[in-house]
Amino acid sequence: MRAKGVILLRLNNYALFIIKNKTLRYSNMKMKLITSILVTLLSMTAFSQSNPKTVDQVMVLSGIKDQLSRLDITIASKIEEKKSTFSTPEQFEQFKTIMTTGLNSKNASTYFAEYLEKYSKEDSMKLVVTFFDNPFMQEFNRLKKEAAAPEKQKEMATYFQTLKDTPPSQGRIQQLVILNQEMRSSELTLKLVKNLILSMIKGANFNQPKDKQISDEEIKSKLATSLPANFEQQLTNQIIAYALFTYKDVPDEKLNLYIEVWKTPTGKYGLDQLLNALDYSFSKMSEVAGSSFSILNKSK
Repeated sequence: MRAKGVILLRLNNYALFIIKNKTLRYSNMKMKLITSILVTLLSMTAFSQSNPKTVDQVMVLSGIKDQLSRLDITIASKIEEKKSTFSTPEQFEQFKTIMTTGLNSKNASTYFAEYLEKYSKEDSMKLVVTFFDNPFMQEFNRLKKEAAAPEKQKEMATYFQTLKDTPPSQGRIQQLVILNQEMRSSELTLKLVKNLILSMIKGANFNQPKDKQISDEEIKSKLATSLPANFEQQLTNQIIAYALFTYKDVPDEKLNLYIEVWKTPTGKYGLDQLLNALDYSFSKMSEVAGSSFSILNKSK
């Protein structure tokens, strides 16, 4: 009976040993699997993020880098509009310094690139580079850049005068309306204007003592009433008029091809990313300015 008990004890110990070993092996396998998944996820994340060089190419080729470099002039103009709301020149200068510390061309470009690097896919952005680097697209980019040159302003004014006697065809106007829709030019410009105004409203609000600051809802309300009811239509009309001059020597067939290019998945993806990056950039710049105001208010 004792021998039988010893055998059972040994069997139980052996079974326990087997169970422990299986558990250990299962635990090791589980850890290996988790490690493998983590490595895969990390490599996928690294792959999904865009390379700074690729992002810079997109910003240069799309023309957005050039637009952001001129932002300082627009920001200075918007800040100057607020001058009459300050009691003393010193208060205005303080406001101006803090606002331009947060809102400036350098920060705009930095945060714009940061968004694209973090939230766009490298393989997709390479396609966007190819999209903008195409000789056909570069030809149109050159036309836009030439039309925006200061020396072209006189020629543009003369061109608009001639339109009174020789107005453009309805077909050409319709082409440019469609082009504006596909390129989302009005949307991009409106977003830029609204972001600038919103940053000014937030800055002025941050500059107030804590008990006099308005809520986020009131800020949104101020933004909504800061632009005329028909502002978007006026903006679109200006963009169409500007496009009439920019593409005046482009045949209809060629302009139709240009419109079709913007309808492609790569064209749409590129525009989506640029619009999202613009929102992100202004949001980050407002945070910088807001932090500076918070520090200033605490020191008062």
